[in-house]
Amino acid sequence: MEKDKYKIRQARIDEAVKIRELLKTWLKEAPFNFGNTNNKKSLENIVFYIKNSFVIVVEYENVIVGTLAATIDETLYSDKKFLRTLWLHVHPKYRNFHVFRAMMLVFKEYALTKKVTAICEIFQGKDVGRKHNAFTKLGFEVIGGTYIVNG
Repeated sequence: MEKDKYKIRQARIDEAVKIRELLKTWLKEAPFNFGNTNNKKSLENIVFYIKNSFVIVVEYENVIVGTLAATIDETLYSDKKFLRTLWLHVHPKYRNFHVFRAMMLVFKEYALTKKVTAICEIFQGKDVGRKHNAFTKLGFEVIGGTYIVNG
């Protein structure tokens, strides 16, 4: 796959179904059984975030192969704003460090334009060690973790 065939841009409302279908490929990798997709609910949320937050897509040969969404938020105990990820996913067939790096640079640039700290909370699924190495290689620091007990 050639680097110049990838394009990152803002998502459009008319792409919400494509984004939802791409995100469904993540469910197969999730370490927790989240159940079946509620198509209506997920589509409503994707549309909401495209309208009100920051959603990008990665295209390869005019096919959406990756997506990242983030929103400006605050904690329940403080008014300090920060940018937090809502989702980050690249179809397994198209994953590589180049795509990940490009998405993270766009994420960081957006945070800089908004003058907020960027926190990437999405860090589960397959290859957690590899993902950890990729994030630290790009200058992200570990500030917590995701743990699970299946019930």
